[in-house]
Order: sequence, then structure tokens, then C-alpha cells
Amino acid sequence: MSIQSFKFSLQTLRKEGGISQLSYGIRVFIALCGAMALSWGINQIDMVIPLFLGIIASALAETEDGWQGRVRALLITLVLFIITAFGVRLLMPYPWVFGISIALVAFCLSMCGALGRRYGVMAQATLILAVYTMIGLNQATHEMPIWYEPVLLSFGALWYGILSVIWAALFAHVTLRQALTSLYIEIGLYLKLKSKFFPLPTRGAVDSLRLDLAQQHGQVVVALNRVREILVSRIDSNPTNPRLGRYIRFYFIAQGIHERASSSHYNYSDLAETFFHSDILFRLQRQLSEAGTSCRKIGEAIHGGHAIDLRDSEETVAGVLRSIDYLEREAEPTQWRLFRSLRQLTDNVIALQQELDKARQLEDISLSDASQQIPQPRVTFRSILSQIADQLTPKSQVFRHAVRMSLALSCGYAIIQNMNLSVGYWVMLTTLFVCLPTFGSTRKRLYERIAGTVIGLVAAWALITLFPVEVIQLVIAVTAGVVFFLSRNNRYVLATAAITLMVVCCFNQVSDGYDVIWPRLIDTLIGSIISWLAVFFILPDWSHRQLPMTFAEGLRRSADYLRELMRFYQEDNVSEQVYRHSRRRAYNADALLTSTLVSMQQEPGHFRRDTELWQRLVIRSHTLFNYIAAFSAHRGTLIEQPSNQLLADAGNYIVESLQEVAQCLEQKQLVTDSSAEFERLRNTLEDCPSDDDERHYFVQSQLQSLLGQLEEIRRLTLELQVQVHGEHIKSLS
Repeated sequence: MSIQSFKFSLQTLRKEGGISQLSYGIRVFIALCGAMALSWGINQIDMVIPLFLGIIASALAETEDGWQGRVRALLITLVLFIITAFGVRLLMPYPWVFGISIALVAFCLSMCGALGRRYGVMAQATLILAVYTMIGLNQATHEMPIWYEPVLLSFGALWYGILSVIWAALFAHVTLRQALTSLYIEIGLYLKLKSKFFPLPTRGAVDSLRLDLAQQHGQVVVALNRVREILVSRIDSNPTNPRLGRYIRFYFIAQGIHERASSSHYNYSDLAETFFHSDILFRLQRQLSEAGTSCRKIGEAIHGGHAIDLRDSEETVAGVLRSIDYLEREAEPTQWRLFRSLRQLTDNVIALQQELDKARQLEDISLSDASQQIPQPRVTFRSILSQIADQLTPKSQVFRHAVRMSLALSCGYAIIQNMNLSVGYWVMLTTLFVCLPTFGSTRKRLYERIAGTVIGLVAAWALITLFPVEVIQLVIAVTAGVVFFLSRNNRYVLATAAITLMVVCCFNQVSDGYDVIWPRLIDTLIGSIISWLAVFFILPDWSHRQLPMTFAEGLRRSADYLRELMRFYQEDNVSEQVYRHSRRRAYNADALLTSTLVSMQQEPGHFRRDTELWQRLVIRSHTLFNYIAAFSAHRGTLIEQPSNQLLADAGNYIVESLQEVAQCLEQKQLVTDSSAEFERLRNTLEDCPSDDDERHYFVQSQLQSLLGQLEEIRRLTLELQVQVHGEHIKSLS
């Protein structure tokens, strides 16, 4: 299967969202229809707006927990919603107090992002509900009791929350299945890209391919983290569920495949040159490609519940074995030098197929120790405060975004008060949706928000003109609300158009919908401008400033990862949990470096500094990570072999050197070139006798490859320092 077909499968999953996304739309549809029926049945159609807004806010706050976890999240959300709604209702008549409160509440709630994605989502939804309360109070046609708006908003949120809990109880593992499906498809695409290294393309194509591979690796890490997050919430709720035990094993198999796929053995260019006239490289290419297809099949089987067919990848493995056996008998003398490296590469590919085969044999199994397999984070009040306190620094993206959001919302409120906008609170709502943590994402969201608003207003004007009947307009509003939730993650222009259409249709039930068309457009433009100015001027988060520290963090995490792996080679008892922790941190650091580079490429031209050089550094960093990952893939073999002092010294030297480069970047000190110790180790490793066993040769060859990557990283880092710091670095040299 081609990479284009793979991307189509992944895009289909992302756009349609599978069963999970469809169920999301069904829940919203039921909730909106219920609210509409209640308002219509008691002849209080003006209740539609607060009920709808409460439902939307609750749906935006929905987590991916099991039903027990959703009950806890719903209770927290309702408490936040009630306090916020009543706070807005009580303080809104006092502009100065209200403006200060907006700034403080926005900052505090935005800082909840330090606790993780789920709490960040609930905090964002609470801010959205606060603005919804302002909009409802601003549009009231007559005096309402103090409890009216907060209670209806909270009731709408409760109604959707109950549906969410019931749905999670009835369809417990739908979200987890979708996440696992996406994970296997992402790994499959990574394998497809990896297969393009055999036979090796041109030098320019190699660099481009390595950059694509690094970016796809970031997508795999994101998918792994999402599955892990969902599993943690499920284990917390129901650790002995047999079906959950099966999904945990799917997750660990995916980790094993990822380890095999991300590892690199020896220098591919040398292998390609030495075995140019053999068919082995073409067979390896086909095997990796078919393994990628098998990953997609596993993902689809998890999603659809049907059998897993791996015959194609099994046939290609058989071809690889026949080819390597023939080479072992007929290899030319010039090929023997790298034959063992080729054997290690083919062994890794065969082991990858064995990991795939495990997925076909899985059955539901109870895991009483599931929490030991995926450790549960211990949450206490002190740990929560510690997490937030750690982020209270301008270096933190969460803190910068919180300050930005606080000032932007305060600015929007000041504009509303001074310009006396009729429905001006949409300015603040636009700011909440458009102002994102990075400039690139904010700019993209700004264009999408404006375009979607224009389309939605045109559609709303046409539809309320063509269909003046209230019932039809309410049906249109419900349909538009469902479309918003089905498309908000992947087609934001359509989502914005849908929610704009819904708003106009709802307002047309209690007042004249035509009167909100121009204010909606003007408010959207003002809110978008405020968001753009905030992300550009308030603690700007330019990625080129973050790249040196992100790169340093990536090197430091890779060093920790290598140190833990070398313990498998040097020690008898190594903690598997400590190793997994270091591996996950190295994965995340590598993915963060790639995403930071992508963010920089989306920023204005003046801030896209040294892009070509940074691309080469990211490529080298990911290649270094790939060579380290090969130790991870063979760590069982490492345990079985005796330690060698030379190889242990070389491993320690690489770890210390990576930490040294990281420290130089962090402290803006000169990165020195290769030292005498580097040359001594490299020459000694090259002169080592080659008649040692295969396991010893593997460690030796991988360390030689790591030394080569280390030398290149030092050279490129020094080149970067000279470009960025100029005369200061030159004077140090």
C-alpha cells in the first residue's frame, strides 16, 4: 500500500473520528433535541439559548475517562460552572470589579493546563461558560431572577454530562479502540517512510526523508501518549476488566513495534554501497513496507473487531531470510566486513514481524496488576500545587499563555465597555477560541475563524429568510450544533460556520436574528485582532528562541536514555520501570524538538532564523535517537553478554558529551570540537578485533555510529552558535 493510501486512511479516521466521533455527535444531538423539546413543551422558547450554551460548554469539557472518571470530572465541572455563572451574574453590574475578576479568573483557570490536558480542557470550558453567561445576560429582553441564567446554563451542562456518563458506561472502550487504531496507523506510516531508506536514495533525498521521519515520529509519540492517558484513566476505574487487559497488551505491542521501527543499525549508505548488487536491500524495503501495511490492518481490526491478516508481511520475511541465507553462503570477500551489521538489521526486521504476530494471538485476559504495568500517578493536593508552582515562570508556555489570555480578555472587556457594543461579548468569546499558545496555531485559527464566521453569517441570513418558521429554524440550529462538534477538531472553518448559524437561529427565536449578523462579524474581527496582538507582543513565544533549550533538553534526555540502556550491558539487575520512564521522556523530547521546528516554520519571516541549519540539527538529533533506540530493541541480548570496559567507557563518554553539549547550549558557552579522548576512543573501537561474538560486535558498531553522530552534532552546534551569537562566541574560540 502506498504512503498516499496510508495518509488517506489516517485522514479518514481523523476527519470522521470513527465511531467515537460519531457517538460524540449523537450525544450532542440528543442533548440539543431534549433541550429544545423541554423549551417548546413548557412554552418557554427563550430558555433554548442558555440550555444550548450550557450543553455546548459541557460537551467542550468532556474528558476521555471511563464512566466513573466522567462522574468525577462532571462534578468538578459543574462546581466550576455554577461558581463562575453566579459570579458573573453578581459582579457584572460593577465594571471595575468585574474587569479585575476576569483577569484573575482567566489567569488561574489557564494555569490549570499545568495539571494536564483534561484539566486544561475543563478550565477552558469554564471560561467559555463565563462568556456565555455574559452573552445571555446581555441579550435578556426583560429582568430575570438572579438564579435564572446560572441555573439554566448549569442544567444544560448537567443534562449533557448525564448523557456522557451513560454513554461511557454503555460503550466503555470505544474511545480507547479509536486511539489504538490511530496509534497503529501512525506507526504503519512511520514504517512506510522508513522503508524508503532501502535502497538508499540520493543525499538530498536522504535529508528530506529523515526530516519527514522525525516529524512522523512526533505523531507516533503523540498517539502513544494519548493511548497511555486513556489507559491510565481506565485502570483507575476498572483495573481487572478482561477487555482492558487485552488493550493494554496491544499498547505494549505497539511500543515494541515502535522500538524496532525507530532503531537504526550501522550506516545505511555503507550497507547500500557494499550490497548494491544483492537483492537483500530491496527485500528489506518490501518487508518494512508490508509491516507498515500490517500495522494498518491491526489498527483496522481493533476498530472493527475483525480478524487480523498478516500473510503478506510473513511472506516478505521469508524472502528476507532466504536472501540473507544465500548471502551467507555466497557473499564476496568485500561484503563480509559488513555482513554482521546486515545480519543485525535483518534480525531486527524479523523481530519486528514477531511483535506483529503477537497482536493476532491476543485474547481478553484479566490483569489484576494492571496498575503495575502502567504506573498510576499519585495525585495529592500538595502535588497539584507543586505542578502549578513549577510552571509559574516566564519560561513556561503555560504561564505565558495564561498571562496572554488574562490580558487579552481584559482588553476585550475594556473595548466592550468603552465602545458600547450591542452584543460585544462575542469579542471575548472569539479571543478564547482564537488565542492559542503558539503564534503559528493562533494565526491559522484566526484565518479559519474569520472565514467560518463569514460563511456562517451568509448561510444564516439565507436560511432564516427562506425558512421563517420557528420549528424549522430550531431544527437547523440543532443540526448546526451537531456539525460543530463533529468537525471542530479537523475542519474548523466548517465548525465555525455551523456554530455561527446555530447562534443566529437561536437568537432569532427571542429577538430579531438579522440584528446580530453585523455585530457578530465585527466582534469576531475585533477578537481576532486582539488575539493576534496578544500572541505577537505579550511574552511572545517565538520558536527560534525555544529551539536551543529544546535541543539541549533533547540531548540530555537522549543521554539519560543511553545511560539506562548501557546498564543492561553493565549490570545484572536493572529497573524496567526506570528504563521505561527514561525512554518515554526521550521520546517526548525528540517529538517536542520536531514540533518546535515546525512551529518556527509557521512564524513570520523575520523570526524564521537559521531554518536550514536547524533542520540539519533536528535530523542529526533524531538519527542519534534512532541509534540509541537500537540498544532498546536489543536490550534482552545486552543482558546476556559480558561487560567490556572499553565499550562501557565509550558509552559513558557519549553520555557525558551529550550532557556537555546540552549544558553549553543552556549557558551559552562555546561547544568545543572533538577532543583527544574522542579520537582515542574512535581509533580504539576501529582497531578492536572483529572476531568477537555477535552481541559484542553489535554494541561496538552502535557505539561507533553514535560517536559519528556526536561529532556531527558538535560541529553543527558550534556553527549555530557562531551564527546566533556572532563575535561573542568567536572571541571565546
